[in-house]
Amino acid sequence: MRLILLLLFFLVQGLGFSQTIIGTVREKSSGLPLPFANVFVSNTTFGKATDKDGKFRISGNLPQEIEVVASFVGYITEVKKVSIRGQSEILLDFELSFKESNLSEIELKAKRDKAWEREFRRFEEVFLALPDDSYKPKIEIVNPWVVDFEKVRVQNGANYLRASAQEPIKIINRALGYEIDYYLQDFRVLRVGSRFYGQVFYEPIQGEPEQEEAWDLARDENYYSSIRYLNQSILLNLADTKHFRIYHAIPDELDRVRTNDFTRELNKSIIPIANDSILKRPLGDGNFRIFLPGRMEIHHLDKEWRNDYYTNIYHAISWIQAPDGYYDVDRNGVLLNPTQLVLSGYLGRQRMARILPLDFEPKTDFVVGSMTEEVVHDQGQKFNRLREKPWITTNKPYYYPGEAVWIGGQMLYQEAIWSDTLSRVVHVDLVTPDSVFQSYQFPIENSRISGGFVLPSDLPVGNYALRAYTNWSLNYPASDQFHLEFPVIDPRYKPKPENPVEDSFMGSVEVTETYSISDSLSYRVMDLELNFLDEFQNPLEAKFVITMTDAEEVSFLKPKSDLESSLNWFDKMLPKDFSSEWSRQIEYGISVQGEFIPANRRQSFSQRITVVRGDLEDFGQVKSDSSGRFWATGLYYSGTAQIAIAAVNEKSRSFGTVKWIPMAKPSPPIFIPILEYDLISRPTESQFLDTSGDYILLEEFVKEEVKERETMADRNYGYGEPTQEVSGDILEKETMGQILGRFGFNWNTLKFRNFTYGEQTGTPLLIIDGNSLPFLDPMEFRNRIEEFEPSQLESIKVYSDNIGKSIFGMAGYAGVIMIETKKGFRSGPESDRKFNSESFQIFPVPGFTDFAPFLENPPSDQYLRRKPTIYWEPVAETSNGQFQSKVKVPYGTKSIHIRVEGRSDDGEAFSKLIKIEL
Repeated sequence: MRLILLLLFFLVQGLGFSQTIIGTVREKSSGLPLPFANVFVSNTTFGKATDKDGKFRISGNLPQEIEVVASFVGYITEVKKVSIRGQSEILLDFELSFKESNLSEIELKAKRDKAWEREFRRFEEVFLALPDDSYKPKIEIVNPWVVDFEKVRVQNGANYLRASAQEPIKIINRALGYEIDYYLQDFRVLRVGSRFYGQVFYEPIQGEPEQEEAWDLARDENYYSSIRYLNQSILLNLADTKHFRIYHAIPDELDRVRTNDFTRELNKSIIPIANDSILKRPLGDGNFRIFLPGRMEIHHLDKEWRNDYYTNIYHAISWIQAPDGYYDVDRNGVLLNPTQLVLSGYLGRQRMARILPLDFEPKTDFVVGSMTEEVVHDQGQKFNRLREKPWITTNKPYYYPGEAVWIGGQMLYQEAIWSDTLSRVVHVDLVTPDSVFQSYQFPIENSRISGGFVLPSDLPVGNYALRAYTNWSLNYPASDQFHLEFPVIDPRYKPKPENPVEDSFMGSVEVTETYSISDSLSYRVMDLELNFLDEFQNPLEAKFVITMTDAEEVSFLKPKSDLESSLNWFDKMLPKDFSSEWSRQIEYGISVQGEFIPANRRQSFSQRITVVRGDLEDFGQVKSDSSGRFWATGLYYSGTAQIAIAAVNEKSRSFGTVKWIPMAKPSPPIFIPILEYDLISRPTESQFLDTSGDYILLEEFVKEEVKERETMADRNYGYGEPTQEVSGDILEKETMGQILGRFGFNWNTLKFRNFTYGEQTGTPLLIIDGNSLPFLDPMEFRNRIEEFEPSQLESIKVYSDNIGKSIFGMAGYAGVIMIETKKGFRSGPESDRKFNSESFQIFPVPGFTDFAPFLENPPSDQYLRRKPTIYWEPVAETSNGQFQSKVKVPYGTKSIHIRVEGRSDDGEAFSKLIKIEL
């Protein structure tokens, strides 16, 4: 054994001799030498420029498998893979072909538009450093104009963003002290991850002694935190070092719920693994194969780190996994094929800012630093990630007093990953620079906005704006509010129409239309089909707003506040010193805020406040703070509801008083966008208006009821489809703990995975045979669940995402578990409970704005009168790149404007105006 270890030690250390590469670089077409061409060994500091005869000589202790790169301005870079095993000198010649660029300098600069800037920021985060990395301000690309982007559509595969560069990307890394030339070969960002590959040449920067000493320390720190050093410690069978400890992460078991307690998980879900127990084999060519038994959890023992994975561990954690069960490294621990190993956690943070050349050797046995040395605490970036902004549009570009207004739109998020956590309510105000005329609020569902309202018939004509915002966005600058110009015009006039050709902005999205017209007794029917294609003519999925108006009746006006201009918001980063007191909270439904006032000095301001809507249609409990202020959110209703509020003791008696505080509106905006137009007369006979409730049946009739065969349980008691469901054999074979594990329910925290992570939400809503048991305390909740034997149940259904917040109101904020028992085990209906509001204070609280939706399917037996808006769909989306609809068109309509505006699923904005002559 001792002999084997010694042999392995010398193999790994590779205390070999220096190797030399000599050769010549020539022009391929003429054979003439190319002086001053760059030749280097990729991922190292070894490189030379050719002499006047095109010759070069590179010497050093090189890796055994290398890529040698030759480049020259205006010529195609050539890369040769070389094995130098057992050779002291290698002859290598290059012939470079002249490169004919397809893009001129002017064309390259033209690509630096807003979309390019957004993609370049994404590129830097993947390529250079994460936004919170303290190295990010110290590394920069000095020639960004060489980088270009394209979106690649893959048939039956994952689409991705690809970056390319015609010239080497030149990088200055002032954190580690290198100038870097990166010859990018492949860069792609997918929804599930990212990757990049290329040839790299490092040249150390010469600095002052103090600066070079700081660079040495930074390089050593990153070396001892790297996958390369981890591989070396495995190859050398080093005992647990002060840098790493390795655990085997066992797959989750169905009958056990994983916790966030490290001591409880040790030797259960994670098993300590000694370095010398990890199997490795020499491949006979100086390289080694390391075998992993599964997913490995790496603890960086000396790297202090914020930790959300374990509540009692305070160092960084990484995970590595070899999809093939093994991966290959050279004698220095360098991965030969990076795709053989999947890195996540701390090791997954590595970018160019922290990657060292392969020939780097540490100067000290450095102890890795703390989190504060690696993560920059930039408040501006922290706040920026949580920003959201609405974008809305309307069915027409202008209105008359008394008309119905329909709105649609989307939410924009600085980081889309937070969309499920942010607001569920959008506020819309009708404003001028001097006043707020009316206010409305609408639900946000799947990041989409849909709603409507009716203008007062006595509303003065003039220039208005619709201001859209969320309560949360009021924590940010006014730029996070959206303003849409909103002219209200005298019914005797209409704007002189503009040229509609100017209204199309498609980017790389193509929208084509086909339609056919057929006649019926009361109206005409247009079968409309819209096809969405990308630049490769592949079907493209998109979400958009579509409106169709009578082209003779409704004048076209080009909006200033379109979706494309709204996307400029992504480029407006918060200042680094931005700060917010978070005085405005996230709304997950209609919200109620107020103040509790104690009856005497003995009572605390901090009390449990009960909030009830109507006759127990919804209710919940929240706690007031030390000043008596309380906030409740998650109610879901339209119109105005009677909300009962009180502080109630254990005997269900109220005490003290409460005060409801209406939500404060922001001040009127200083500036609103205004459309410029000229007015022309509107003939009296064509003064049609868009009004809600247009259609009344000529004869009322009652449709014969079809006998309902489904039970309430079959229809989930009207609550819609659950997130997950189990029934049948699973209930017969598995325990309640195993079943809850399937749902991702943590029995210790009583939470679904990270749903409502970090929030004080109480227990999920429990529904047994249709009977709701909300707001149970943890012990009672557990007892209720444990009293059931799964084999006695018909089904268990859960609502564990934001469905719980939007359908079940405050009671379902923490999720819902719906249990249906078999016949014979029924729990029986509870006695009807009626709310006794005698000791509560009652407040009328406005809910979502009640409005009449646009009528898409008018009665077939009634004549459809002519109207300005013919069709309106605010939440349209494609299926396999297509959108189809049957549109009812009034007789007498001669031409139609179809306006389509939205975003593709990969974020490309588009808008198009189509005119159809009938």
